[in-house]
Amino acid sequence: MRKKKFFSTFYFQIIPIFTIGFFVGVTSIWPGIISENSRKCFFNILLDGSDGSIRMKTLFLVNPNYLIKIKNTENKYLKILFIGDSCFRTFK
Repeated sequence: MRKKKFFSTFYFQIIPIFTIGFFVGVTSIWPGIISENSRKCFFNILLDGSDGSIRMKTLFLVNPNYLIKIKNTENKYLKILFIGDSCFRTFK
């Protein structure tokens, strides 16, 4: 009986609270993530840069300060975070 109560508590209380907290946290850090133009910017940069060559149009979408940070970073996770920062920090 105790095990059943734990799983019902887990599925109906803990998971929804975690999910809501995750989305509120991401939205507070990157407010532009709810904007469709910002998401297009992010995915265009990822798709364009995935083959190793980037078009000039894509370079002009990103702030030069972020370009320098992205170039100097070796960690791929940090590169994606910098791309997210460049697209999602402001509403477009």
